[in-house]
Amino acid sequence: MRPGKNFRNTTRTFSEMGSNQSVLKNKGYTIVSEQDNKILVKNEGGDQFVIKKLRAEQDHVLNFLKQLSHPHIVHHKEVIKDCDSLHLVMELCEGGDLAQKIEGKVQFSETEIMDWTVKICMTLKHLHDQQILHKNLQPKSIYFTACGTIRLGEFGKINQWSTDAQTAKTKSVSYTAPEKLGGKLDDEKSEIWSLGCIIYEMCMLERAFNGRNTFDIHNCYYEALPFTFSEDLRQLVDDMIKKDPAWRPSVSEILIRPFIIKHLHQMSTQTIEELYGRLEVLDELANNLEKVHYNTTVGSLAGGVVGLAGGITSIVGLILTPFTLGASLIVTGVGIGVAVAGGVASGASNITKMVNQRSNRQNIKLLITEIKEKIASTSCCIQNIHIAVETQRLLSENSEAQVASIGRTAAQTARVMRVAEAASGILAGLFAAVDIFFIVLDSREIHRLRQDYASANNKEQELQSEIMKFVKKIRETREELKESLDELQVQLQTLEPDIPNE
Repeated sequence: MRPGKNFRNTTRTFSEMGSNQSVLKNKGYTIVSEQDNKILVKNEGGDQFVIKKLRAEQDHVLNFLKQLSHPHIVHHKEVIKDCDSLHLVMELCEGGDLAQKIEGKVQFSETEIMDWTVKICMTLKHLHDQQILHKNLQPKSIYFTACGTIRLGEFGKINQWSTDAQTAKTKSVSYTAPEKLGGKLDDEKSEIWSLGCIIYEMCMLERAFNGRNTFDIHNCYYEALPFTFSEDLRQLVDDMIKKDPAWRPSVSEILIRPFIIKHLHQMSTQTIEELYGRLEVLDELANNLEKVHYNTTVGSLAGGVVGLAGGITSIVGLILTPFTLGASLIVTGVGIGVAVAGGVASGASNITKMVNQRSNRQNIKLLITEIKEKIASTSCCIQNIHIAVETQRLLSENSEAQVASIGRTAAQTARVMRVAEAASGILAGLFAAVDIFFIVLDSREIHRLRQDYASANNKEQELQSEIMKFVKKIRETREELKESLDELQVQLQTLEPDIPNE
């Protein structure tokens, strides 16, 4: 299972795809391509997902998947039962996997390595706290979303249930702990070894162990990280790749190291500042939609339609800016040109063409998704900072103070979790509003504007109403999100006195 960009185009007919086509169609999915036991599908809204086929007798996978809810775990959407198999529906991680990034031979900065490391550690802690092991840690099991959020997937247990013998192979020896080579079962410390090997590979762009020489693994022979990396990172890798598992730290012990706490705090502070910037983009969207509203209140049908075409084109340009680093300003310029040129047919055609383009709608959705992913991730980081700070405090307090400290930590982390959950719900509402708005423009307002010249003013009023509904929703979302970010910022500021300086 590779929930990234790992699908080839296929010319297989629906009949060749067999029961896959019918069972998935009944659930609202259309097959885009199929390769081995992996299927790329899209739903009625155009969103794409990856489906992996599992053996039917493993229906208890449902109970296992319910526990996998975390900002840095690949989202498992649902399991569809077929007569002879199960179809596991997962999010499509369009950013590819870590192995692909390493193969690109582009040196990662230490900040990137630290970001990915702490997020994987937080994810493993979430799993280990529930007595769940990943059992397949390697770069190929670490993915990135379209917004760059890191996700852990390719669980070993799921591979064991796969209908594809190729994907059910055991993980590479390069990431296998020496005690496992000796016949012992996976445990938390063997996963620490695997993660240490992954961090090493991110630093050096080559494996600590080549996968063939098991003698080196048994004796922990590998080239040490150079001094270009910080002492803290070099020590961390050295501690994780210890021959004796008893000497390896747990993920909880890693997350309370001072340099990890400091990095989490800096990373969260920076991300919140970026999110405030995204709220400004939402403001721009609302302001430009409002301009479109005013453009449709003046002049003839031709003026309204042409103005609308230019307005929407300009909006798309502004929305694209965060993702294209300014290149979309060209699109904005084109939009302004459309707004002052052309006739009724030309203007209406431009609008219809634009709202039908999936990419325009998806770019607005991408902005919303980015905000959602970053708030969820930052909330998780702040929770871990609270836990780390309080854990260190527990070590120096008496038993009575420890009880109070545990209660305080639970209350603070629950508060942060509520902020993340509220923000997720707020953004889900805006996400749905995007589809509604574009569908209304395309299927109702524009066609009726083109077909009914006599009642142009009435149709423009309807259009104005839909635009202003969307503007109101954007502005409400923006204000609610600001409250969420303000709360997260307060939490970080409260923690500042406890963040290590060195």
